[in-house]
Amino acid sequence: MIDFGNGPADLYFGVSAMMANHVSRDEPWDLLANLARTAQWVSLPVGHPTGITDESQRAHLPGGLDEDVVLVTSGAELLAVIRSA
Repeated sequence: MIDFGNGPADLYFGVSAMMANHVSRDEPWDLLANLARTAQWVSLPVGHPTGITDESQRAHLPGGLDEDVVLVTSGAELLAVIRSA
């Protein structure tokens, strides 16, 4: 668990991926969005649209993940994707 700004988050790192859960408040979401943008990662929230941080990533998504895609540039946008239908 890390505390970042105004809230905590559980982060798990692999060789080329990261998983986050139990994220609270606003500032940790900004950290996650910044990490994704810096590492050129794609967000894959289960049951929600794929979040890309740069339009160039869209062309590299495998079939199925490229059908419902949103551009995520901030923590607020990432959280909105996760809270979406």
